[in-house]
Amino acid sequence: MANPAAVEPSGPQPVKPDGDLELAEEQVATFRLVDCLGCRAGPLKPDVVFFGENVPADRVAHCYALVAASRLLLVLGSSLTVASGFRFVRRAAQLGVEVIIVNQGETRGDPYARLRIDAPLGRVLGELTDRQPEPADA
Repeated sequence: MANPAAVEPSGPQPVKPDGDLELAEEQVATFRLVDCLGCRAGPLKPDVVFFGENVPADRVAHCYALVAASRLLLVLGSSLTVASGFRFVRRAAQLGVEVIIVNQGETRGDPYARLRIDAPLGRVLGELTDRQPEPADA
């Protein structure tokens, strides 16, 4: 185990819902990052973008292409405060792709939205899934 102080001697630390642990300052100071066992090219890291990191350019380009090919961009439960999400709302608006936002409270994307639903996301999605589909016109 690379970091036994993270779980010893006081016993296992409670894991938070996002997978984080609360570590004491001395545990943080001695924490050792583990290199990837496959490529040995650096620290083992999940394929996610952490807060403060840049989204890889190829991923952004792929998402721009998805927006361009869409009829609608649906934003669910985001204030769009972070630019990495907000940029897709702006791009949709530039391309004439309609934007619908479901969020509790205002968002940065509100000026771009054709429809904005200010309500708890769980309630809105629950109501939508409870609806019976209307028969298609013959």
